[in-house]
Parts: sequence; structure tokens; C-alpha cells
Amino acid sequence: MQQQWKEAYPGLLGKLITTTMLFTGRNAEQGSFSALYAATSPEVEEKGWNGWYLSDPGQPGKETKQASDPVLGTALWDLSLRIIKDKLGEDALADWGS
Repeated sequence: MQQQWKEAYPGLLGKLITTTMLFTGRNAEQGSFSALYAATSPEVEEKGWNGWYLSDPGQPGKETKQASDPVLGTALWDLSLRIIKDKLGEDALADWGS
């Protein structure tokens, strides 16, 4: 993911941001730890952390304003539904309530 900065900001700025992010950020293996922890640790269920944002394994974090915005959440959900139906067909999603 750190390489995307070069494409988003061509030229010197993109190279500087990429270098900074590679130096200060996490590599792919490190970046996967929280997701793997959330998916496999019994502590998540024991502590009622299902659905929480974890900044590090075992460390609940604070989501951004964007992540807490119900309007953006609804827009993302609607976009996801449209993409799934477009790619897989109108009947691709089953109603969980039925």
C-alpha cells in the first residue's frame, strides 16, 4: 500500500511521501497482525470487542470521524450493494431475515 503514493502524487512529492511511509509505517506482515488477531483470538469475544477497531493486537483504537459518520456508512453500504449486483447479478445477495 505504501507504493500507491507515487501514483497518487507523481514526481518528487510522491517519492518523498512513499519513502517516509516506508520508513515510519508498517510492512505488510506487521499490518496484518491486528486483523489476524481480531479474526482468531478468543479474547475478542471474551471482552466483547466484536466489531471494534483494533489499532494493534489487543489494543482497541479510536475510529476516525469518517468511520463514525452514518451518512458515509450508508453511502458505502449502498455502493457495495450496487457493485455486487452489477458484477454478480440482482439475485446475488440473500436476505438474511428470510
